[in-house]
Amino acid sequence: MREDDILKVYEIERKSFPYPFGEVLIHNIYFGAPELCFVIECDQEIVGFLLGGYIPVEKQTHIFSIAILENYRGMGFGKKILLHFLERSSLLGHTNTKLEVSVDNAGAIKLYEELGFEIVSRIRKYYQDHSDAFLMIRKTE
Repeated sequence: MREDDILKVYEIERKSFPYPFGEVLIHNIYFGAPELCFVIECDQEIVGFLLGGYIPVEKQTHIFSIAILENYRGMGFGKKILLHFLERSSLLGHTNTKLEVSVDNAGAIKLYEELGFEIVSRIRKYYQDHSDAFLMIRKTE
């Protein structure tokens, strides 16, 4: 991902979630760890992204947001960008990755579990509409 991609990432975020991250927050996440923020393209158009960061003391990365445009879902783009992120995290010396996912997002949960993430807890009223999320962690040690 490049700084020039932030506006497109924001547009995809808005189309993908009922309570999207704002453009300023996306900007701040990007500048906190640009080496862990990625876009994925199809026919030279950005069709998805992953915003990540890390906690150096804990050697842990955090996936803040991941989204693929609706017309491109089910084509493997989500898995591809996740695998790239996990590979980069490992190369940077991080030993585990965490994320939060809506308890209702069965497709995402299935993909995360396929890639080695485990549900470790349920976070009550995590989202603005007071719906719950699962905290999922993938350990590489």
